[in-house]
Amino acid sequence: MKGIFWNSRGLSDLAKTRFLSDTSKEPQLDFIALLETGRKDFAPHTLSGLCGGKKILWYWTEPHGRSGGILLGINLESFDIGSIEEGDFYIKFRPKNKGDEFQWILVAVYGAAQPEFKEAFLSEVVRTCSKETLPILMDGDFNIMRV
Repeated sequence: MKGIFWNSRGLSDLAKTRFLSDTSKEPQLDFIALLETGRKDFAPHTLSGLCGGKKILWYWTEPHGRSGGILLGINLESFDIGSIEEGDFYIKFRPKNKGDEFQWILVAVYGAAQPEFKEAFLSEVVRTCSKETLPILMDGDFNIMRV
């Protein structure tokens, strides 16, 4: 299984779009998680340009203010999706491998950069993980710094 998590810091740059299009053509690429997309919506032609000809299920969240926004896509040729869940700071898929029927959790997170939202972010991550019994793959931009 191959996947990519990338903080794109917006997707208006042609070089970023070209990079994603080229990367998505990787033969065994099974999922793409883009963080800080800065977009409220994605047109079908935009998403088809990012999928490299694969059958991808896309789900996204809108940014909060000027930052944030998550776009998560998974290859439907490799996985069945049991459910999709959205939080303030994450998107969660419950995929099942088509080959061996192994079930797991895929979570893409984008944490708030502002200190006043850190507690809400961390609490939400703990809540969403603590209710799961399946293995979890979680990554993203946690925006957490230790002092």
